[in-house]
Amino acid sequence: MTRTVGGLFPIPDGERVHAWLSLEWGSRKETPVRVAERILLTLPLIRKRFPDPDAQWQMSAQILLVSGQKWIDIPKDPESLGALIQSPRQRDVPYSKVDTGTLKAKFSLTGTGDPENGLFSFEISAGRSGVWGNPANEITMLPPAEFVIGFPEDARRWFGELVHIWQPETACLTTPETMTRCTERGKQLGVGQRSIYAPSVGYLNWFSRTGYGRLPFPLDAATRECPDGTLIAVREWNAAAVADLYAELETMGMLHKIPDVQLLDEPVGGYGTCRSSE
Repeated sequence: MTRTVGGLFPIPDGERVHAWLSLEWGSRKETPVRVAERILLTLPLIRKRFPDPDAQWQMSAQILLVSGQKWIDIPKDPESLGALIQSPRQRDVPYSKVDTGTLKAKFSLTGTGDPENGLFSFEISAGRSGVWGNPANEITMLPPAEFVIGFPEDARRWFGELVHIWQPETACLTTPETMTRCTERGKQLGVGQRSIYAPSVGYLNWFSRTGYGRLPFPLDAATRECPDGTLIAVREWNAAAVADLYAELETMGMLHKIPDVQLLDEPVGGYGTCRSSE
Protein backbone atom coordinates (compact mmCIF):
# COMPACT_ATOMS: atom_id res chain seq x y z
CA MET A 1 0.00 0.00 0.00
CA THR A 2 1.31 3.47 -0.92
CA ARG A 3 2.06 5.59 2.13
CA THR A 4 0.77 9.11 1.47
CA VAL A 5 0.53 12.26 3.55
CA GLY A 6 -3.25 11.87 3.69
CA GLY A 7 -3.02 8.27 4.86
CA LEU A 8 -0.34 8.88 7.46
CA PHE A 9 -1.42 12.28 8.75
CA PRO A 10 -5.21 12.87 8.75
CA ILE A 11 -6.09 16.51 9.36
CA PRO A 12 -7.05 17.01 13.04
CA ASP A 13 -10.21 18.88 13.97
CA GLY A 14 -9.65 22.61 13.78
CA GLU A 15 -6.58 22.33 11.53
CA ARG A 16 -6.23 23.02 7.81
CA VAL A 17 -2.98 21.25 6.90
CA HIS A 18 -1.75 17.66 7.02
CA ALA A 19 1.92 18.45 7.56
CA TRP A 20 4.74 20.97 7.17
CA LEU A 21 8.03 20.33 5.42
CA SER A 22 10.44 23.10 6.39
CA LEU A 23 14.09 23.97 5.82
CA GLU A 24 15.83 26.85 7.61
CA TRP A 25 19.24 28.48 7.53
CA GLY A 26 20.78 31.78 8.50
CA SER A 27 22.38 34.57 6.50
CA ARG A 28 23.92 33.05 3.35
CA LYS A 29 24.69 35.06 0.24
CA GLU A 30 24.07 33.23 -3.03
CA THR A 31 23.82 34.30 -6.63
CA PRO A 32 20.46 33.94 -8.42
CA VAL A 33 22.05 31.32 -10.68
CA ARG A 34 23.11 29.24 -7.65
CA VAL A 35 19.57 29.44 -6.21
CA ALA A 36 18.21 28.48 -9.64
CA GLU A 37 20.48 25.41 -9.71
CA ARG A 38 19.00 24.29 -6.39
CA ILE A 39 15.44 24.90 -7.65
CA LEU A 40 16.01 22.86 -10.81
CA LEU A 41 17.23 19.94 -8.69
CA THR A 42 14.28 20.26 -6.30
CA LEU A 43 11.47 20.20 -8.87
CA PRO A 44 12.03 16.66 -10.24
CA LEU A 45 12.61 15.35 -6.72
CA ILE A 46 9.21 16.64 -5.59
CA ARG A 47 7.57 15.65 -8.89
CA LYS A 48 8.36 12.00 -8.13
CA ARG A 49 6.26 12.16 -4.95
CA PHE A 50 3.05 12.44 -7.02
CA PRO A 51 1.58 9.53 -9.04
CA ASP A 52 -0.07 11.64 -11.78
CA PRO A 53 1.99 10.81 -14.92
CA ASP A 54 0.92 13.97 -16.74
CA ALA A 55 1.70 16.52 -14.02
CA GLN A 56 4.08 19.31 -15.06
CA TRP A 57 5.63 22.27 -13.27
CA GLN A 58 4.93 25.89 -14.10
CA MET A 59 6.12 29.03 -12.36
CA SER A 60 4.53 32.32 -11.56
CA ALA A 61 5.67 35.07 -13.90
CA GLN A 62 4.54 37.92 -11.67
CA ILE A 63 8.22 38.51 -11.02
CA LEU A 64 8.65 39.45 -14.68
CA LEU A 65 6.45 42.51 -14.25
CA VAL A 66 5.01 41.87 -17.70
CA SER A 67 1.37 42.88 -17.99
CA GLY A 68 -1.00 40.00 -18.77
CA GLN A 69 1.51 37.19 -18.26
CA LYS A 70 1.20 35.23 -15.03
CA TRP A 71 2.39 31.65 -15.50
CA ILE A 72 5.17 30.36 -17.73
CA ASP A 73 7.07 27.17 -18.37
CA ILE A 74 10.18 26.89 -16.25
CA PRO A 75 13.49 27.48 -18.04
CA LYS A 76 15.65 24.37 -18.13
CA ASP A 77 18.98 26.07 -17.52
CA PRO A 78 20.09 27.86 -14.32
CA GLU A 79 21.20 31.02 -16.12
CA SER A 80 17.76 31.66 -17.65
CA LEU A 81 15.89 30.84 -14.46
CA GLY A 82 18.37 32.90 -12.44
CA ALA A 83 17.65 35.91 -14.65
CA LEU A 84 13.93 35.56 -13.90
CA ILE A 85 14.35 35.42 -10.12
CA GLN A 86 17.14 37.98 -9.80
CA SER A 87 16.14 40.86 -7.52
CA PRO A 88 16.90 44.51 -8.40
CA ARG A 89 19.47 44.65 -5.58
CA GLN A 90 21.25 41.56 -6.85
CA ARG A 91 21.33 43.12 -10.30
CA ASP A 92 22.49 46.59 -9.23
CA VAL A 93 24.90 45.83 -6.35
CA PRO A 94 25.99 42.22 -6.86
CA TYR A 95 29.04 42.47 -4.59
CA SER A 96 27.29 43.90 -1.55
CA LYS A 97 27.49 41.80 1.63
CA VAL A 98 23.88 42.74 2.39
CA ASP A 99 21.53 40.99 0.00
CA THR A 100 17.72 40.80 -0.07
CA GLY A 101 17.91 37.45 -1.85
CA THR A 102 16.07 36.38 -4.96
CA LEU A 103 12.57 37.49 -5.82
CA LYS A 104 9.86 35.18 -4.51
CA ALA A 105 8.86 32.72 -7.21
CA LYS A 106 5.88 30.38 -7.04
CA PHE A 107 6.00 26.90 -8.54
CA SER A 108 2.84 24.89 -9.27
CA LEU A 109 2.63 21.21 -10.20
CA THR A 110 -0.49 20.66 -12.27
CA GLY A 111 -1.98 17.82 -14.26
CA THR A 112 -4.92 19.85 -15.55
CA GLY A 113 -3.16 22.82 -17.09
CA ASP A 114 -4.55 25.12 -14.38
CA PRO A 115 -1.64 26.13 -12.13
CA GLU A 116 -3.97 28.14 -9.90
CA ASN A 117 -5.56 24.84 -8.84
CA GLY A 118 -2.65 22.45 -9.20
CA LEU A 119 -1.72 19.35 -7.25
CA PHE A 120 0.88 21.20 -5.22
CA SER A 121 2.53 24.60 -5.09
CA PHE A 122 5.21 26.31 -3.03
CA GLU A 123 7.26 29.50 -3.02
CA ILE A 124 11.01 30.01 -2.89
CA SER A 125 13.17 33.04 -2.18
CA ALA A 126 16.76 32.48 -1.04
CA GLY A 127 20.17 34.07 -0.83
CA ARG A 128 19.43 36.65 1.88
CA SER A 129 22.52 37.83 3.72
CA GLY A 130 23.51 40.62 6.10
CA VAL A 131 21.21 41.99 8.80
CA TRP A 132 18.04 39.91 8.72
CA GLY A 133 15.76 38.10 11.12
CA ASN A 134 16.35 34.54 12.21
CA PRO A 135 16.10 32.45 10.15
CA ALA A 136 17.22 34.65 7.30
CA ASN A 137 16.33 31.95 4.79
CA GLU A 138 13.60 29.33 4.90
CA ILE A 139 11.48 27.16 2.65
CA THR A 140 8.13 25.84 3.85
CA MET A 141 6.04 23.34 1.92
CA LEU A 142 2.58 22.04 2.80
CA PRO A 143 2.46 18.58 1.20
CA PRO A 144 -1.12 17.66 0.25
CA ALA A 145 -2.88 14.35 0.85
CA GLU A 146 -1.64 12.87 -2.47
CA PHE A 147 2.05 13.47 -1.64
CA VAL A 148 3.76 10.08 -1.42
CA ILE A 149 5.87 9.79 1.74
CA GLY A 150 6.84 6.21 1.00
CA PHE A 151 8.09 3.56 3.39
CA PRO A 152 10.66 4.69 5.98
CA GLU A 153 13.81 4.07 3.92
CA ASP A 154 12.31 5.78 0.87
CA ALA A 155 11.18 8.72 3.03
CA ARG A 156 14.65 9.11 4.50
CA ARG A 157 16.16 8.98 1.01
CA TRP A 158 14.12 11.75 -0.64
CA PHE A 159 14.29 13.89 2.49
CA GLY A 160 18.06 13.46 2.57
CA GLU A 161 18.31 14.39 -1.11
CA LEU A 162 16.25 17.54 -0.50
CA VAL A 163 18.51 18.49 2.41
CA HIS A 164 21.64 18.04 0.34
CA ILE A 165 20.22 20.22 -2.43
CA TRP A 166 19.55 23.20 -0.14
CA GLN A 167 22.12 22.63 2.67
CA PRO A 168 20.00 24.11 5.48
CA GLU A 169 21.00 24.22 9.14
CA THR A 170 17.81 22.40 10.15
CA ALA A 171 14.93 20.70 8.38
CA CYS A 172 11.96 18.63 9.48
CA LEU A 173 8.69 17.00 8.47
CA THR A 174 6.17 17.71 11.20
CA THR A 175 2.39 17.81 11.73
CA PRO A 176 -0.09 19.72 13.90
CA GLU A 177 -0.34 16.70 16.22
CA THR A 178 3.41 16.37 16.70
CA MET A 179 3.71 20.09 17.38
CA THR A 180 1.09 19.76 20.14
CA ARG A 181 2.72 16.64 21.59
CA CYS A 182 6.17 18.27 21.67
CA THR A 183 4.81 21.37 23.37
CA GLU A 184 3.17 19.21 26.05
CA ARG A 185 6.38 17.22 26.56
CA GLY A 186 8.36 20.43 26.85
CA LYS A 187 6.12 21.57 29.69
CA GLN A 188 6.67 18.23 31.43
CA LEU A 189 10.42 18.77 31.09
CA GLY A 190 10.15 22.27 32.52
CA VAL A 191 11.34 23.86 29.29
CA GLY A 192 8.83 26.71 29.50
CA GLN A 193 8.18 28.93 26.52
CA ARG A 194 10.33 27.74 23.62
CA SER A 195 11.83 30.31 21.29
CA ILE A 196 10.00 30.58 17.99
CA TYR A 197 13.45 30.30 16.41
CA ALA A 198 14.20 26.91 17.99
CA PRO A 199 14.06 23.94 15.59
CA SER A 200 10.90 21.88 15.44
CA VAL A 201 11.08 18.10 15.72
CA GLY A 202 9.16 15.78 13.43
CA TYR A 203 9.15 12.41 11.73
CA LEU A 204 12.19 13.35 9.61
CA ASN A 205 14.85 15.78 10.87
CA TRP A 206 18.15 17.31 9.82
CA PHE A 207 20.83 19.08 11.88
CA SER A 208 23.90 20.48 10.09
CA ARG A 209 27.39 19.75 11.38
CA THR A 210 28.46 23.41 11.27
CA GLY A 211 25.40 24.64 13.15
CA TYR A 212 24.82 21.78 15.60
CA GLY A 213 27.88 19.58 15.66
CA ARG A 214 27.40 15.86 16.25
CA LEU A 215 24.98 14.05 18.54
CA PRO A 216 26.63 13.79 21.98
CA PHE A 217 25.21 10.30 22.56
CA PRO A 218 23.14 7.75 20.60
CA LEU A 219 19.41 8.23 20.10
CA ASP A 220 16.58 5.74 20.12
CA ALA A 221 15.94 6.66 16.49
CA ALA A 222 17.16 5.86 13.00
CA THR A 223 20.14 8.15 12.46
CA ARG A 224 22.32 8.69 9.43
CA GLU A 225 25.63 10.48 9.94
CA CYS A 226 26.60 12.50 6.87
CA PRO A 227 29.82 14.48 6.40
CA ASP A 228 27.84 17.72 6.67
CA GLY A 229 25.25 16.80 9.31
CA THR A 230 22.90 14.22 10.80
CA LEU A 231 19.58 12.93 9.50
CA ILE A 232 17.28 11.61 12.25
CA ALA A 233 14.01 9.72 11.74
CA VAL A 234 11.63 8.14 14.23
CA ARG A 235 11.50 4.37 14.13
CA GLU A 236 7.75 4.30 14.74
CA TRP A 237 5.70 6.73 12.66
CA ASN A 238 3.40 8.11 15.34
CA ALA A 239 3.20 11.36 17.28
CA ALA A 240 4.22 9.73 20.57
CA ALA A 241 7.52 8.62 19.03
CA VAL A 242 8.15 12.17 17.79
CA ALA A 243 7.51 13.54 21.30
CA ASP A 244 10.00 11.02 22.71
CA LEU A 245 12.59 12.10 20.14
CA TYR A 246 11.93 15.74 20.99
CA ALA A 247 12.58 15.01 24.68
CA GLU A 248 15.90 13.32 23.86
CA LEU A 249 17.05 16.16 21.61
CA GLU A 250 15.93 18.81 24.10
CA THR A 251 17.77 17.07 26.94
CA MET A 252 21.02 16.89 25.00
CA GLY A 253 20.84 20.58 24.04
CA MET A 254 20.32 20.13 20.31
CA LEU A 255 17.31 22.44 19.99
CA HIS A 256 18.96 25.85 20.21
CA LYS A 257 18.20 28.43 17.51
CA ILE A 258 20.13 28.28 14.29
CA PRO A 259 23.24 30.49 13.94
CA ASP A 260 22.54 33.94 12.52
CA VAL A 261 25.16 33.41 9.81
CA GLN A 262 25.69 30.06 8.14
CA LEU A 263 29.25 28.80 7.72
CA LEU A 264 28.51 26.52 4.83
CA ASP A 265 30.46 23.33 4.25
CA GLU A 266 31.69 22.79 0.75
CA PRO A 267 29.66 20.10 -1.05
CA VAL A 268 31.02 16.74 0.09
CA GLY A 269 28.67 14.30 -1.59
CA GLY A 270 25.01 13.50 -1.40
CA TYR A 271 22.80 11.25 0.65
CA GLY A 272 24.67 8.14 -0.50
CA THR A 273 27.83 9.18 1.39
CA CYS A 274 26.11 8.95 4.80
CA ARG A 275 26.55 6.21 7.40
CA SER A 276 23.41 4.62 8.82
CA SER A 277 22.74 3.42 12.37
CA GLU A 278 19.66 1.46 11.29
